[in-house]
Amino acid sequence: MGVTIHYTLITRDPATVIRACRTVAEEAKRGGYEYEEISTEGRVLYMRNIMPLRDTRDFKEVLDYLEEKYGGFRALDEPLDEFPEDPPFAFVVLGYPDQDSFMYAIPWLSLPTYGSYVRDRIEGVPTSVEGVIVYPPKIDDEYTAESLDILFYKVGRWYICNGFCKTQPFKANELEPNVAYHKWICGVLRKVIDASPLWWHTYVSDEGDYYETLDESRLREAFTATNILLYMLAAALDEALEKADANYTVSVGGKVDVRELRKKASEHEEGAEAEEEEYGYSRQTILDEFLSKEG
Repeated sequence: MGVTIHYTLITRDPATVIRACRTVAEEAKRGGYEYEEISTEGRVLYMRNIMPLRDTRDFKEVLDYLEEKYGGFRALDEPLDEFPEDPPFAFVVLGYPDQDSFMYAIPWLSLPTYGSYVRDRIEGVPTSVEGVIVYPPKIDDEYTAESLDILFYKVGRWYICNGFCKTQPFKANELEPNVAYHKWICGVLRKVIDASPLWWHTYVSDEGDYYETLDESRLREAFTATNILLYMLAAALDEALEKADANYTVSVGGKVDVRELRKKASEHEEGAEAEEEEYGYSRQTILDEFLSKEG
């Protein structure tokens, strides 16, 4: 879980792909981010999803999603086993595998270990892969977010790049680097898209609302809201494990010990009888402690 930027780029113009990769590499160098140029082989496959057909609104939401993210979809009677020669590459099968459900499928790339891609699935068809992986900022020799993987794979005459990148600070000293990195990603994606008129389809969706608004305050609010949700979920799980006497504690992002924060918050709450009587623990105290946690 984290504030995520989703993106899709589709073209059949090789010059547009070369320009996009060059732009990402140049901007990474200019921004001071480590990057790696990738030229390898992978496999492209269909990631298939089966959903219950409980409400026509759910079905419509999926269709809207495929239209927006992949430029359209094919309505079929049976699932595709091979990729079509031309887009749209996503497809939907209504009433499959039974009348109370439907399937939708999107193209996906399976690769050896590169950046945030770790795949052990071997199905799919061979494809060439060209692109750039940009690594996030480090603090205390640890990455503070996910890598930005701009990797184009080939389906017939078409080049497709679809992926996502999560940025989410877990400690106070990670906030500013993540804000800068998130803004940088949005700027690079905009430059890549604006650099060519030959994209067949482009899509960017930013859960931090920065790409659409250029409003940094909304991005910071998104980070805070996600951290609060992360902590609430982790604290509830840790409390349940503690009550079960399980020899396990929960951490957030692998960096923040939730039980340690819960115990500190409990110590702070001794003089907060009114809030403790209402909530069982001081929510504001524990959240302040979590959101200001240093390394």
